[in-house]
Amino acid sequence: MNKSEFVTIMSKKTNLSKSKCNMFLDEFKDTILEICSKGEQVSLRNFGKFAMLEKKERKFLNPQTKRYYICKPKKMVDFKGYRNFKYAVNK
Repeated sequence: MNKSEFVTIMSKKTNLSKSKCNMFLDEFKDTILEICSKGEQVSLRNFGKFAMLEKKERKFLNPQTKRYYICKPKKMVDFKGYRNFKYAVNK
């Protein structure tokens, strides 16, 4: 499912226009990224937790060339679903 399909479903369920649902989704994403980039966590009850995760520098092997490369450290947004969310998905 892509973003436009998701917005269409959300629009039908909430009886809001697609543009408003799309705007809400964009603002939700931007707000999550803004808060996580400050090093804080976003916890949404019965859904999950968004947090900033810092990956360390590491070496990896290219199997075709048999050469080792260094992967630079990077920051990522991590999502962990809460138990109720996991159970709802696995029904």
